[in-house]
Amino acid sequence: MAVGAFQLRPRSASYPKRGEKPTGEFVRDFIQVKVLSLRELFSGEYAFRLPWFQRAYAWQTGQVGKLLTDIFDALELEGDQRRYFLGNIMLAKMPDNPDTALVDGHQRMMTLTILFAVLRDIPRGAAERAWLHDLINAETGHRLTPQEMLRDFVETYVQRPGATTLELEENPEDLSETERNVIENRDYLVGQLSHRTVPVESLDAMASFLADNCFITVSIVRDENEAWRFLQKEEETRYRFSLTNRAKSSMLALIPLGEREACRKIWEKLEMSLGGEEMYGLLGHLRTLITRRPSDKPVDSDLIENSNIKTDGRRFIEKVLEPAGERLSALRRMEAGIPGDRPRIAASIERMTWIAPNAWLPAGMLWLEKRSGSRETVLFFARLERLMWMLRLSGMDPSRQQKLLVRLLAEIDKGMPVAEMKELAISKATRDDALESLRAHTFDSRRYAGRILRRISSELGQDPGPIHPDLCTVEHILPCGWLDKSGWRTEFKTPKSVKSYSHRLGNLTLLSGADNFAADSKDWSDKRVIYAQSGFKIATTLAGTDEWNSKAIDDRTEHMIRILFDAWELPV
Repeated sequence: MAVGAFQLRPRSASYPKRGEKPTGEFVRDFIQVKVLSLRELFSGEYAFRLPWFQRAYAWQTGQVGKLLTDIFDALELEGDQRRYFLGNIMLAKMPDNPDTALVDGHQRMMTLTILFAVLRDIPRGAAERAWLHDLINAETGHRLTPQEMLRDFVETYVQRPGATTLELEENPEDLSETERNVIENRDYLVGQLSHRTVPVESLDAMASFLADNCFITVSIVRDENEAWRFLQKEEETRYRFSLTNRAKSSMLALIPLGEREACRKIWEKLEMSLGGEEMYGLLGHLRTLITRRPSDKPVDSDLIENSNIKTDGRRFIEKVLEPAGERLSALRRMEAGIPGDRPRIAASIERMTWIAPNAWLPAGMLWLEKRSGSRETVLFFARLERLMWMLRLSGMDPSRQQKLLVRLLAEIDKGMPVAEMKELAISKATRDDALESLRAHTFDSRRYAGRILRRISSELGQDPGPIHPDLCTVEHILPCGWLDKSGWRTEFKTPKSVKSYSHRLGNLTLLSGADNFAADSKDWSDKRVIYAQSGFKIATTLAGTDEWNSKAIDDRTEHMIRILFDAWELPV
């Protein structure tokens, strides 16, 4: 049994008598619970497969970024605190048989597999690569076998040696949501861990820490169907209580009975105005404004602990919660600032919501609280919008973004002029990372590619609206596919040349779904006609280009970058 494992004893087993020291090992024959390191979990004892009832892989870069930041933070700890707990998973496995159904924990296990693979494929010594590869693959096969439809894809782009260095062969638009998540998370981890600021020695330390200092609680049952019943029973017996209602109940319960009704009416008025989800978001933004630190605690617990609701609940509801709700509502309605400035402020706010719907809200709310009537409000929201786009383009992980935005709150508190706010400035490193992303020859695989095209189009004087399968779609000017007899072969003679240029920013435009279908793989002369009458300004500007070749794509990529950077007042 692994270190830290414990089992439940059958009823016939003897239990410690009063005064005796328990052994810490309990046994029941239908379930076993262990605490394992990742090296023990990804060992020859388990050959994981995903059973028929498992959900698809749904983690995105936000969850992966938080995991990565948490691991790096845990690396800084010392002594007995230098460890990281990854939660609980459930397995179905018979004794002495490695075949293991991964009943619950798919998201973490797939993400860890991708993380091990990325660490393995970053250039380093053969010994380091070998033991990392052993966490992914055994002589008998892969440690983790995904569902059949995803199996070959994960093997090709993750599990094989060197797989995470391979470029995507498929058209990103043809990927399933699960395949897109695998590729985006893989490429995000590659970008973060192979970044110029990350030394190889720290990666070696991280890999060892992952294997030996990261732990997970594992519940093992013998019968796969019984495991499903366990999960189903947990879902059925869980009280369906929304997070908003839970917070409302716990916070209002602290207010004296004679004042509670008035506070309840204020709460429900806000909730009716904002909606349940936005109301819970308001509590999260308030938590950030009050505590000025990231937190994993339940938001209501944090607010109760750090506000005056326990001593003066009515004042908290009337003087803190209600005004904060009104400021949030003003931002959502785009009615911030003095009337004459509102159209320009509203434009910045709207474009922020395209790329980061919520992260900027505490800063916006604090600005309205402290300096709502300032003539600098236009500049503040323009700089805040620029910051949110650049953070996304540069790939900064969500935890670092949150810390930066908390520091921005301190600058707002000090009443600093907007031009002197360091946290609103764009560093050279952030700008370089953003430019690298925009110039990438796989730009269209990024989830925000369509939003960048929308942002560029808005600078050209037309907001085409969000990406929509009928109304607004992303069109590849040079088609991604390879047709041997296509007229495109004059300029792009090999599949490699098509792959190198078809996914770049400069090769993308916007069209309606019908026009996109009509354009399909047509030659440039035919596509120009469709673009000219499309009604999309970002497409009609293409119609005057005589030839579409590699130089045209490179030139348009740089032109589109300059449109963005000029709007953001940044040098290219």
